[in-house]
Amino acid sequence: MDTRRRWKRFGRRTYATFAIFLAIALGQWIIVCLVESGRKIFRDLEIVCSATFALAGILFTMFAFNQNVRSHRIYKWIVACLTVQLETLSMFVLVARTWIPDMLAFYFICVLGIVVVLVIGCHLSFTMDLTQFIAPLFIMSFMLVIFSAYFLMTHIFLPDIKDYAYMFFEILLTLVMLSLTMLHAQTISGDRHVQMSMDDFILAALLLFHEFLAIYALTFYWQINYNYFTSADFFWMSTSTKDTHGTTAMNRDYEDYDDKPNEEEWKITNMTSYDWAADDWEISRK
Repeated sequence: MDTRRRWKRFGRRTYATFAIFLAIALGQWIIVCLVESGRKIFRDLEIVCSATFALAGILFTMFAFNQNVRSHRIYKWIVACLTVQLETLSMFVLVARTWIPDMLAFYFICVLGIVVVLVIGCHLSFTMDLTQFIAPLFIMSFMLVIFSAYFLMTHIFLPDIKDYAYMFFEILLTLVMLSLTMLHAQTISGDRHVQMSMDDFILAALLLFHEFLAIYALTFYWQINYNYFTSADFFWMSTSTKDTHGTTAMNRDYEDYDDKPNEEEWKITNMTSYDWAADDWEISRK
């Protein structure tokens, strides 16, 4: 097999693995978002979900810097799948606070953004080889992160502009992630100055998955607070309530809807001493 065909095979394996990771995460998020008992459970597991995210970060760091793990036929799949599962689990605390229309809409918007950037990165001319300009790209990303930190602080301490501040914060970090995605697309294609090892297709897929996850996690601010894609009619069909960001309907049941109260509950008795009224009067249901 010639080199060009090997690189195409490497790209197919990378993007197929990335798609599998996305499908695994989406399937579990849909279940959590739809199952009422799951929403109730994971809404209160902030510490557990944060711990799983930290553990996933440790596993991913170990995987990225340990060549022996990445080259092992079995261990690399175990560590990669465990990392993806832990990070998917860590998102449950956010997914449990949103609703299925918004969750799916923002998910596919983020996936579309990643796909567009991957296509652009693979088809850029060789004069625009980002792998030859890693230092300027790093400086630009560093500056964007600094600016985003400023807008994050204004979002926290200036409530009058908190939505606009968060929007700029999200846009700047999203640009950083998309630029890294474009860079990784060129390293995966294998025809640029810097290339990935052909044995590291799982690492390449994990990098893309983390970039997607960073972009998608930022959208939960809009999902939870504004639910742009969830209509008012949805809440009549759902067990969730919009006003509390919770998972329990305001009217949990209507079992007593047709119950008839006794006569005492319908009795209206005059408790005043006005002369224009009778001393003692009552209106009873016939």
